[in-house]
Amino acid sequence: MSKKVAIYCRVSTIEQAEEGLSIDSQYHNIKEYCKNQGHEIYNLYEDRGISGKNITNRPGIKQLLEDATKNKFDLVVVWKLNRISRKLLDILNIVDLLNKHNIAFRSLTENFETETPSGKLQLNIMGAIGEFERETIAENVKMGLLARAREGRWNGGVVLGYTLKPNLKISLQVCL
Repeated sequence: MSKKVAIYCRVSTIEQAEEGLSIDSQYHNIKEYCKNQGHEIYNLYEDRGISGKNITNRPGIKQLLEDATKNKFDLVVVWKLNRISRKLLDILNIVDLLNKHNIAFRSLTENFETETPSGKLQLNIMGAIGEFERETIAENVKMGLLARAREGRWNGGVVLGYTLKPNLKISLQVCL
């Protein structure tokens, strides 16, 4: 049965650099899926260079949710669940809102359907894993920054008017 599809894509700059997971490649793969399923694409919602930590300051997801409350589409498709959020509570609230408006949710790379009990369980497990990954990454980054600080190494970017020397000490550069 053909459905009207909202596509949501998100990438943080770190993910795009490390994983090559551009919005364009996410969109291309989801568009192919829709074509193969005979679905009509209603709209692409995207958030470029924004963390999946939560949905604050993400205009793409906010517009998608607003349009969902107006029943503008039947199905939301994402490349991967953590594109929606890396916070389980956000994921559950989003899927609950979609369910209240009879809108299905699909992750292209994770095979579950939120309309079934087993699909709901899989969603919860995958959401918890995404949140765990984010917290682990944050913890590791913090630990690395603290280790650099203990060694007397600079953790920031280049400060205007200063040059970092090879031994990473800061020296004043006079600009004339």
